[in-house]
Amino acid sequence: MNKSVMITGVNGLLGQNIVREFARDHDIYGLDLTPGIFGSSNIIQVKQLDLNDNKALNEHIMQVQPDSIIHTAAYTNVDRAEDDQDIAFAVNGQVPASIAQICKEIDIPMIHISTDYVFSGDSGPYRETDARDARGKYSKSKLAGEKAVLESGAEVAVIRPNVMYGHGKNLRSSFVEWLLSELRNERSVRIVDDQYNNPTYARRLASVIREVLEQKAWDVWHFGSKEVVSRYTFALKIADTFGLSSALINAISTVDLNQKAPRPMRSGLICEKLKKELNISIMSIDEELALLKEEMNVS
Repeated sequence: MNKSVMITGVNGLLGQNIVREFARDHDIYGLDLTPGIFGSSNIIQVKQLDLNDNKALNEHIMQVQPDSIIHTAAYTNVDRAEDDQDIAFAVNGQVPASIAQICKEIDIPMIHISTDYVFSGDSGPYRETDARDARGKYSKSKLAGEKAVLESGAEVAVIRPNVMYGHGKNLRSSFVEWLLSELRNERSVRIVDDQYNNPTYARRLASVIREVLEQKAWDVWHFGSKEVVSRYTFALKIADTFGLSSALINAISTVDLNQKAPRPMRSGLICEKLKKELNISIMSIDEELALLKEEMNVS
């Protein structure tokens, strides 16, 4: 008999990749605000539900009784959160707190997806144990959720990715696919060259989540690529992998974008702990982009 897993934000980039990773041997129960991309399927049941409706959320989890919950849903509009902080804190702070409490009550584990934004971004890359110092309303709301699940008393693993990318269907925002579309249509793009990260490939993050669950590794984990690079360098690597012209990619500074919320400038995540303790390989950006190209069936 298959185990069951509940995935919040199932229609998003990471949610779709988790479905692919778990579908072969799990019964999947998805939750999302929108009806979704999966249609009728024997392997997955998707319920349209507002996670802020704590009563409905509690009732549904109690009815399904999954073996584990993977919480990927989040309020992700960094700039809008400066004005919509009540919504951001409700979604990113209170919802994970509520889910963690339910998990504790029915004694099931929870995987919570956090972010590198819980750090200041002044002096990265960061280890799991480095002091958290969130800047901006989005960052502080994600930190509130992270703290809540870690203090809940449930069996919880917090995984922090950064600059997540990958392939999926009907995604509202996908940096790689947006960039590929612009370059293929010979449109120039502007990419910041002063924000540094080690991007996280969603397909591999899904496999990391499986390993964390299977090894019952209830802890805080960082996952990204092997090297920390600027967004501009990452864009150049994408163009090179897919055989497109990098001449259309223009470097700019973050200040040129006049964004409302602060961004982590010198961020990135040190992933040695994941490699050492869970024996998970940390690959280069070029290696992971090659996997993405294969995934997208691009010759």
